[in-house]
Amino acid sequence: MNTKIQNICIIGAGISGLVAAKTFMEDGYEVTVLEKQKGLGGVWESSRTYVGLTTQNPRDTYAFTDYPMPASYPEWPTAEQMRNYLKSYAQNFGIIEKIKFQTEVIQLEKKTGVQPGWIVSIKSNTQNTENNYEFDFVLVCNGIFNIPKMPLLPGQEEFIASGGQVLHSTELNDISLVKDKRIIVVGFGRSATDIATHIVPQAQECTLLFRKSLWKMPKYLLGLVSIKYVLLTRFAEAWFPYRHLQGIEWGLHTIGKPLVWAFWKINEILVRLQFGLDSCGMLPDKPLYESVNCSSAVAPTNFYKYLASGQLKAQKTAIARFNSEGVELKNGEQLHADVVIFGTGFRQDVPFLEDKYRQMLIDDQGYFHLYRNLIHPNIPQLGFVGYNSSFFSQLTSEIGSWWLAEYVKGNLPLPSNPEMIQEMEAEFNWRQTKWPPGGGNGGCTSPFNFHHLEQLIQDMRVKSHTSGWERIAEVMMPVNPSTYQYIRKELLGKRLSSANNSEIAESSEVEVG
Repeated sequence: MNTKIQNICIIGAGISGLVAAKTFMEDGYEVTVLEKQKGLGGVWESSRTYVGLTTQNPRDTYAFTDYPMPASYPEWPTAEQMRNYLKSYAQNFGIIEKIKFQTEVIQLEKKTGVQPGWIVSIKSNTQNTENNYEFDFVLVCNGIFNIPKMPLLPGQEEFIASGGQVLHSTELNDISLVKDKRIIVVGFGRSATDIATHIVPQAQECTLLFRKSLWKMPKYLLGLVSIKYVLLTRFAEAWFPYRHLQGIEWGLHTIGKPLVWAFWKINEILVRLQFGLDSCGMLPDKPLYESVNCSSAVAPTNFYKYLASGQLKAQKTAIARFNSEGVELKNGEQLHADVVIFGTGFRQDVPFLEDKYRQMLIDDQGYFHLYRNLIHPNIPQLGFVGYNSSFFSQLTSEIGSWWLAEYVKGNLPLPSNPEMIQEMEAEFNWRQTKWPPGGGNGGCTSPFNFHHLEQLIQDMRVKSHTSGWERIAEVMMPVNPSTYQYIRKELLGKRLSSANNSEIAESSEVEVG
């Protein structure tokens, strides 16, 4: 262990914050978790989850490596079940006692002097007091779904004064808010389509407004094959052209391009037929192949059925302004509404970070620039977990936490700072020019989730324990978080071996003396 770093501050008690806390506690660090909400869970915390919310991942692909979800949970756990799972995880590993709830970080200021670190200014929302604490290292785990994004539209105050309600998707925590009312839902992402589908049976009428339709995947392709076999395997990932092609991927995306085209065309046709996209006017402008990223989502049950039947109305337009009775659309139509719900996502920021460091981290368009989505080489004693959104974000956060623990201990043979800057900018530019953006302004690793994990594992100098037929099976099967336990065990084993060797060396010195 790097003896100069002992006290770790973790900002956020969501999935990333909890797994980071467990990792650093296991490695002997003193950990303090600061969480501004009343409860843990991040996006799964009760005040932030909309009605009808479930996971986008099948149960077994969304668990931590050493803590499976209960077998009694359904294939697609509810928000309440996710909260219970995370609470159980935090209690089991002693994390609960380390969390200061309703504690908001208002400033991070770099310490001056011999001992590096940060002065963390916090505000207690229960006592309305402010205090400063010193930490050797800070992990920012506030996530990419942190600050609700709402458009500023004229006439909103008039609409609210007349009895209307304007909500962000995170604020729809009670179904009674929409029961027997005229509802407008804005957006076509996960939350917008989830909410629109869930409230159709409850609302007087429901209209979905969207700028462009997006590809959504069925939970079961043709009603038979689970999506985890379609998107969550190494085999599926190989059909996308990664930045560095090698092996079978090189063959697929050079001489095998016709095969790749046929693969995606078949999948596209199957989805079009299963959902009836052509008949309900929801065929996206771009092909499926060009649309897979961190914004990709599973279609809510009955979403396309409600569209086809007319129970859910939909218009490809936007709101121009509010008025006392509802909204005026950009196509000139007037819509009456009692409640308008914006499923327009989130923006990402670290407003508490010193401005000179914030400018290094975030560009003019709001994009974050991080090496391996975990550190900025020129901002010492600061790491980020959960800024690597993926199809199995709990696993990328967990292995990212292991990477950061090795980084803090000085066990990673990293390139020089200029080399790391060059690499992260090359990765960022490739993403922006060759792949569709999605998943907020933080790092999106999809659809190259396995590549990202294997890059981190390679950095930690841990080799795969599978070979031959096991490796072939691993390529074809959905991600199984428990199979990654060997990495952590090997890292901990190295630490124990190093400690024992140090003790033997010290003992020999005493004997010689």
